Amino acid sequence: MANIFVYTYAIAPKSAADLGGVAKMNIRMLRRIVSTVPVLLLFAVNALGVNPNPRISISAGGSVVKGDRTFVVDGDNFSSSFVDGGNVRVRGTLDLTKKWSLEATYSHGRNNQRILELGDTPVQRDFGLRLNQVNLNFVHFFAARKSPVRPFLTSGIGSLRFSPTSEAKALALSDEFIDDPTQLVSTRKLTVAFGGGIEARFSRWLGLRFDVKDYISAVPRFGVPQTSSGPGGIFFPVDGVLHNIEIGVGIVFFLLPKKGTKKFQW
Repeated sequence: MANIFVYTYAIAPKSAADLGGVAKMNIRMLRRIVSTVPVLLLFAVNALGVNPNPRISISAGGSVVKGDRTFVVDGDNFSSSFVDGGNVRVRGTLDLTKKWSLEATYSHGRNNQRILELGDTPVQRDFGLRLNQVNLNFVHFFAARKSPVRPFLTSGIGSLRFSPTSEAKALALSDEFIDDPTQLVSTRKLTVAFGGGIEARFSRWLGLRFDVKDYISAVPRFGVPQTSSGPGGIFFPVDGVLHNIEIGVGIVFFLLPKKGTKKFQW
């Protein structure tokens, strides 16, 4: 199973061209996989008489999105960036072996899109943006299940939906997004994730989890063309890779605890 991390890195997008090809994956099918695979595995491991140690964690944290771009439209210089924000996350985890687990995650956060018109008097416009994400990840723990503190590495794939708020859509349509009134729509991108953290258990039923993950996707354009279709055409000339770095801490609820489980002592 160690080859999972190598394979995930191999399919990770290295350029905008790679992302264009990978993004053709059926996102709807990916969401079905994320929702059904953990359930099937739970039945499978129970049929084999193995306790999958199911657990649910709820966490909150911060999100730093690295996707800054500079560009020129109609002779004017602009920059686009994302404002740091926060997120909440719900995660379900099942053990496959003593050190390997599978988990499905849903997260919701906010990282507004910022457009800055450069010049002698810069003009800044912020557009509310919600990030909704589902992921399926493999987790490798460096300590066995009985250990009270378990460092881990994780990698996986997922779907990230960038959704402008209704206020952002109204602002872009009534005023301007880049240089003209523009209709914004939600857009979905495939993600490849890498990260790590620590899971600690302090009772039969409860534990703590800290993790840092980098979700790699294409830069969103919200339905706006990358290039102009002709004179006066509306376009948003950005492309390439975006890094959504999330840091979170939360509570872990163990659903089938065993007696005699070692606990972390504070």
